[in-house]
Amino acid sequence: MWTSITASKADSASPSGVLLGPVRRQGRGGQSLLSALLASLILLTGGSGVQAGQAGDLVIVTAEGSHEIVFLDGTSRQIQARVPSGVAPHNLALRADGKLLLATAPAAGEVVVLDLQAPRIHGRLTLGRKPHSAVFLPDGTAYVTYEALPMLRRVDPPTLSVKAEVSLPEAPHNIAVSPDGQVALLTSLGSSRIWLVNVQRDQVMEKIQTAGSPHDVVFEPKGQVAWITNWESSLIFRVDLGSRRVMVVPTGGKSPHHLAVTPDGKEVWITNHRSGDVTVIDTARREEVARIPAGKAPHHIAFSRDGRRAYVANNESGDITVIDVASRRDLGQIPTGRGLHGVAVR
Repeated sequence: MWTSITASKADSASPSGVLLGPVRRQGRGGQSLLSALLASLILLTGGSGVQAGQAGDLVIVTAEGSHEIVFLDGTSRQIQARVPSGVAPHNLALRADGKLLLATAPAAGEVVVLDLQAPRIHGRLTLGRKPHSAVFLPDGTAYVTYEALPMLRRVDPPTLSVKAEVSLPEAPHNIAVSPDGQVALLTSLGSSRIWLVNVQRDQVMEKIQTAGSPHDVVFEPKGQVAWITNWESSLIFRVDLGSRRVMVVPTGGKSPHHLAVTPDGKEVWITNHRSGDVTVIDTARREEVARIPAGKAPHHIAFSRDGRRAYVANNESGDITVIDVASRRDLGQIPTGRGLHGVAVR
């Protein structure tokens, strides 16, 4: 059971006085069910909080079709919990310390804030139509993009408050922040450009012209190079932020969708939505070195913290493909839920 309450001053307003919309929190009637679901995750460590332990990687997946966030052990391949999160959770953002998780829900117009230490759903940010992507910043705040608004919001998840609003020339789609936390890159559906935002000033710096339809974006660990998928093509872009040079790199797959860089920065792995596989690009040679079968319509991909395994969320087949990174061998599929999209690993 959920109840709508009036937010207190402490968790409804930023220092600048920007007020939230309705903030939904758990009523007492729903506490026992949700707590039981989330508390089962503690078995991964035998301690407090939700985090990866000796049992293996804690893999977190959004299942839009079944309206839930699924937690599973990547090593044992066992589902640990299914948490009803509301309507169609989409993208995930996991804070660096693994204690807080954001799940955007564009159809519901909200961002779900999950406290993985308590564990509980802390609250819901209802600030605008179609929140799509979120990313944490070094200070613990987060940027949230809205597909229906030419705006980027910086929010403070613990207090459910807005810290800043960044006006944009067009509505953003996906976002990534450089490892040093200085620059954010945004894509915008239907345009052939990406936008650079100065994180310290919460201000648009400039645009970089690309081609086609830039979709998802990720930084290399050193922060000077970013990779961007070009939706409905067989190409991705490599952007050198120092020279602003854009290089086109073939993937060999069809409709490159999402991507992730290995923790050592040596490879970028791209999911190809229409060809149902994953392309591996050598970041130094800037060319394809492997292609690995995945499930049907692969969406997001994430690596384990040690970089030994990759987890691919397959939207239409409803499973997670587990890949051994060193051998590039498919280790099998984990049936997970309907309409899988976002994936994060703790």
